[in-house]
Amino acid sequence: MPVLVLLAERGRAHDAARVADRARRTLSRGEVALLPGATHHSLPLTGPKELNDRLMDFLG
Repeated sequence: MPVLVLLAERGRAHDAARVADRARRTLSRGEVALLPGATHHSLPLTGPKELNDRLMDFLG
């Protein structure tokens, strides 16, 4: 099953780089991206075009 993992680069809940690395190794059909400059709470507001483009490409 295809999976999209979008992570906030500056999130405090976890180390986004470690989560991204593990997701890439674990999910055979996974697409993983770190959204630069975003925190967990600002994710939809930091780079909304990039977020939207990634979602549309994945869902399209």
